[in-house]
Amino acid sequence: MKRIIIVGGGYAGTVLARALDGVAEIHLIEPRDQFVHNVAAIRAVTDPSLLERMIIPYDRLLHRGKVIQEYATEIAEGRVTLGDGRIIEADYIVAATGSRYTSPFKASRSSEQFKYDVQAAHAQLAAARSVAVIGGVAVGVELAGEIAAAFRGKAIDLIASSPALVPGYSAKLSNALVQQLKAREVSLHLNAKVTGLNRADGPFSGPLNVDGRLMAADLVFAVVGATPQRPPIPGARVASNGRTEVDAWLRPAGHAQTFAIGDAAATGDPMTIVAITRQVPWLTKTLKALIASRPVEALAPYAPWPSGVLLVPLGPDAGASQLPFGCPTVTVGPRITSILKGRDLFITRYRKAFGYGRT
Repeated sequence: MKRIIIVGGGYAGTVLARALDGVAEIHLIEPRDQFVHNVAAIRAVTDPSLLERMIIPYDRLLHRGKVIQEYATEIAEGRVTLGDGRIIEADYIVAATGSRYTSPFKASRSSEQFKYDVQAAHAQLAAARSVAVIGGVAVGVELAGEIAAAFRGKAIDLIASSPALVPGYSAKLSNALVQQLKAREVSLHLNAKVTGLNRADGPFSGPLNVDGRLMAADLVFAVVGATPQRPPIPGARVASNGRTEVDAWLRPAGHAQTFAIGDAAATGDPMTIVAITRQVPWLTKTLKALIASRPVEALAPYAPWPSGVLLVPLGPDAGASQLPFGCPTVTVGPRITSILKGRDLFITRYRKAFGYGRT
């Protein structure tokens, strides 16, 4: 049986490992002690009770393969070097090292530290009378909506440097989100410039300098976007967006048996969980074909999503989404967004995938 090493136990790595478990000998390399379902982290800041269900052990993920809790310090063709000095050889390697995000929206260390960060942010939020969210990207917009849904009457300012929310997506989606946020009395500041930030690695106290004027805020969340966690592949080229460059079959330059997917790779897809729903099935099919001795050049190259897909809940019952239907996309409102994501935030789906069902 061929051996496949997958470096990274986030969304892309775990879904791929489960899909190939039994097809090959899978070694999943991940330094964190448990999987953290980051999609639910935004709402967890307003409702920490979600933490118990959104943090999931890796022990039931694979039936035949194994999860190794360790860092990968180098990925070379045919082998991976671990932080403890071990070298594991493989027929194929997949780098799925993901991305980093401002605390407390993504776990970078232990699950206990992540819990502490979320609970601390919640305590700050509950005590604050006024909140400012910096960032018109999806996480910032979603955070402002979740706070408005959970804390009625709290003063909320959403500050975006772009002239529209969620830049890169349709004007219809932006307008739908603007209308719903305004209906919940969120104050919007578009095309605005923030200067003199005290920090950007976690929540902090204001005031803020916005377009040359001071804005009071008891609590500030600087939501400035994800940073790719580049895989340790010597000689790999890095694209202008910070992601590792790959060829048409998602291989870093100079590599024939090594692949990169998810946030770490410049696939042409945005850094969203939706992107892996296209990448992982393609790579699963490709690796199965390679195991069957078909040359990679004879296989169909990867094609990214032809149009942007984004789901932005603003609490359990509000929000808007851009879906890959219509010409070229369609924007839907609160009801469908709630059904697709808002009510459960995919928690049940991922717990089931990890072997934990509804427990």
